[in-house]
Amino acid sequence: MKHFLHLLFLTALWAVTSCVPLDFTNASVQKIADLQGVPKQGYQGMAMYDDYLVSLQNTGQATIYRLRDDKLQMLRQFPLASHTSENHANVAFFGTERYHKNDMFPLLYVSQCSKQRYKGMKDVCFVERISLTGEPQLVQTIVLDDHDGLFGYALQWIIDSKHNRLIGYGNTVENLGKGNRWRTIIFPMPKLSDGPIVHLNPRNALDNYCIQDIDPRFPANHIGQGACVKGDQMYIPVGIGTEQQPSILYVWNLKKKRLDGIHNFQSQVPHEFEDCEPHRRTLIMQTNGGGILRFKPNR
Repeated sequence: MKHFLHLLFLTALWAVTSCVPLDFTNASVQKIADLQGVPKQGYQGMAMYDDYLVSLQNTGQATIYRLRDDKLQMLRQFPLASHTSENHANVAFFGTERYHKNDMFPLLYVSQCSKQRYKGMKDVCFVERISLTGEPQLVQTIVLDDHDGLFGYALQWIIDSKHNRLIGYGNTVENLGKGNRWRTIIFPMPKLSDGPIVHLNPRNALDNYCIQDIDPRFPANHIGQGACVKGDQMYIPVGIGTEQQPSILYVWNLKKKRLDGIHNFQSQVPHEFEDCEPHRRTLIMQTNGGGILRFKPNR
């Protein structure tokens, strides 16, 4: 009985702490390891499932690592099924569905995020089945029918697993373009059963707005990177690690539509932020030049 009560207490404690928003005010930054990707291809999207980390590079090169004791063990390296010069592979995220119930990993969602069109489509989301052994498979392609030009150069996709939603975000013009704004559009999460190609219509969006219309503290001109969601908060890294475009982490509350945090990490990270993922009450960040970093809240 004593053991059972202890286990019950730990389970309740985990449930409570997992819902507490992460606060990165004065957070510590720890380098975990350098990356071992394909030479001459910049690091881009990153996704995590349990202790497995998938690092993507431009054109859709993938490297799977195991994160253990703050060390990275490389397990496999391969091109995605969506590997092509038109795939920038800028953001990556594991979903909640599996192609087969016995698959080790859920489906991987990869943002093309390129000015070049893929088979006539702009800024698609590739849905891939990957493993540690088998050949990757492109099982679905998601595209926004952006006839009204809501997004300019870059539209990126992330998953809100808590609410089962697919979130598109990015520039209305381009990073440093005149009149640029930063738009967020939210859809119910497409299912694999919806077919090999899914077209999303903005008229069916659950929400669609520009952050600057709500809070002007979020800059209209910046270099955005791969974001992620935990709970109701969206973590938005921007910048390339320079004085002109510093490494800043914005925390946007999706539920209350407010900025919960603006954290400047330029002094600790003079490198380009790329993509991030929550992991055990910390934030794992992939960078160009600085490897994989762990951001640990002080409380």
